[in-house]
Amino acid sequence: MDIEQRKVPRIPAKEKRLKLIIDSDAKNEIDDQWAIALAILSPERFDIEGFVATNFDNAHGGPGGIEASAQEIELVLDKAGMAGRWPVLRGSHPLQYREQPSESEGVDFIIDRARAATPEEPLWIVGLGAATNMASAFLKAPEIVDRVIAFWHLRTRWPQQCWNFNVFGDTRAARLLFHSPLSFVLFDTGTHLTCAMEESEQRIRPHGALGAYLHEYRHTQKWLAAPDKGFFDLGDIAALLDPDLASWEEVECPAIDHDLSYRFEGKLGRILRCSDIDRDKTFAHLFARMQEHFPA
Repeated sequence: MDIEQRKVPRIPAKEKRLKLIIDSDAKNEIDDQWAIALAILSPERFDIEGFVATNFDNAHGGPGGIEASAQEIELVLDKAGMAGRWPVLRGSHPLQYREQPSESEGVDFIIDRARAATPEEPLWIVGLGAATNMASAFLKAPEIVDRVIAFWHLRTRWPQQCWNFNVFGDTRAARLLFHSPLSFVLFDTGTHLTCAMEESEQRIRPHGALGAYLHEYRHTQKWLAAPDKGFFDLGDIAALLDPDLASWEEVECPAIDHDLSYRFEGKLGRILRCSDIDRDKTFAHLFARMQEHFPA
């Protein structure tokens, strides 16, 4: 495929179900857990194929981060009474070389599910962590390019620099995603998705074992309970659940230099960028589904 002809994604109307894989570094902090909760409680919109645990690199990540994330995803599903409903696969360590995929069961799972999709009914890969697994799947099986849409959470310094924790975790994979012909949604917002402890206590905690876990997890580290703590990844799921919550723009896909600067040269086609999302309506969706599935 000519990269300049890469297909710009369109977010389907909210009445249509989407087939998706959630690629998550769930043990990194807390926003992934809340995002996963919204996804699994929205079966009218999401036909979830499974979850892939993603690498991350900080004090409690590194070589053990993939397994920790897998166990955290499984724990969230268990708290929701949905243990074993979907496969949870272990993803890959960061790319060692630019053009060589990093092998894992998670990457093979993405490829398998992508091959079962079609250009008309593509597989949405919702990346909430490093781009390793999405990039590796494309490198290993480039024929899936017309059957997947990469929906990746960033919050970059647009339009100056591709600067975000998810990028730092695997810069080779990040650059490959921009430079590939994959249909690509850049979710580039979410810092303002904050939730005060009082609101969390009242609107999340009373709703079953899942609600108690999502709230009490905030007490495990002081900064998770801060009033300005962003629940960043919740926005990705909310934007797919209800596209009217978000602001979308079709933009030129920039190249990513080695210093992570954006470079606009008109050679990489166009992508879809989410530049903003409504904070109150995002949380309203989560609160409503917690109440519906786990009445207080």
